[in-house]
Amino acid sequence: MKKAALLLVFSTSVFAQQQPHTELFPSDYRPSPCASKEPCASFTDVSFEQAAEAFLLRELDSKWNDMHSDQLEATTKPYCVKRATCNASPGRVWWFCNDIFSQELRATCETLFDPATHQDDNTQCHTWMDTYSAGVDQHGSKEWAAAQKCAKEAGGQPATPRQMDWWSDPTTIPAGYKGPIRILAVDRETHVPVQAEISFEDQLIYATDPPNGKPTTYYVFKWPRKLIRVPNAGGHTDLRPVTMSITAPGYETVNTPVPTELPSMITSMSRDAKTITVKATDSITGKPVEAQVYLGDRTLGFTNQPIEVKIGKKHPDVWVRSPFDEYSDVVVLKGQ
Repeated sequence: MKKAALLLVFSTSVFAQQQPHTELFPSDYRPSPCASKEPCASFTDVSFEQAAEAFLLRELDSKWNDMHSDQLEATTKPYCVKRATCNASPGRVWWFCNDIFSQELRATCETLFDPATHQDDNTQCHTWMDTYSAGVDQHGSKEWAAAQKCAKEAGGQPATPRQMDWWSDPTTIPAGYKGPIRILAVDRETHVPVQAEISFEDQLIYATDPPNGKPTTYYVFKWPRKLIRVPNAGGHTDLRPVTMSITAPGYETVNTPVPTELPSMITSMSRDAKTITVKATDSITGKPVEAQVYLGDRTLGFTNQPIEVKIGKKHPDVWVRSPFDEYSDVVVLKGQ
């Protein structure tokens, strides 16, 4: 039943390769007619220095603020316009649009103040942008509600599911990677970010950043590496990544293998009258791989060490399996 259900889900969705964009929110997006024409409103009743301390528990230098606030205010304007279109796009919640807005503002600090040569300015810039975003966030729900009402009256979600372009950061997850990953997606036609939930085959993953605790596009989370064994034509098994599903209302669901490295075992065998030695190394790192050596269904020993065994002229496969499910099976000597 589980296999049948999986096939049914896949038949109403798409398998898609990564189609990366160079920006979180591409600048060639299609503006929404329901986007607010009003500029972003941040803190006005308290100073930025007070707001930074109250909301972020950080210190914003008043002299630095006086010197750079006009420049930074001007920097925010194109991102405010993008945010307005995000707010007016069906299926996007206000906190999602605000968080993309915040990420984009923070990224401008790397261009304005190179951290390698202007570290203090870069730090103050991040504090200023985070404070500005926090202020905009205070007004987020009202602006979003008005834009969504307009979008709904204009027709809302189309009857035919739309498509999304998605990509991963990092593009390919290294085999030993323990850091955060992020999945991003934009509408294929409008290039507006898509708020989508991300689920994984046979894995339940909790994300700390999204308010709902579910892995969501544009938010970082950690993926515990998991591969699944599947039978191959040679009577052994191969490993594949679990399937990742990217789902958003009004869009075709994307089902795709998690984009991760799949190293293989490079093997060779030497033998004499009484012993065999199967050497196995990782195809990427070149390091020795500890794996079990089999003769048919009989366990002989481990790779990279001599094994006492006599193999006749007629014999089943001599093959190798990783006990830690990191490599596909490898046939070292075909059965005769």
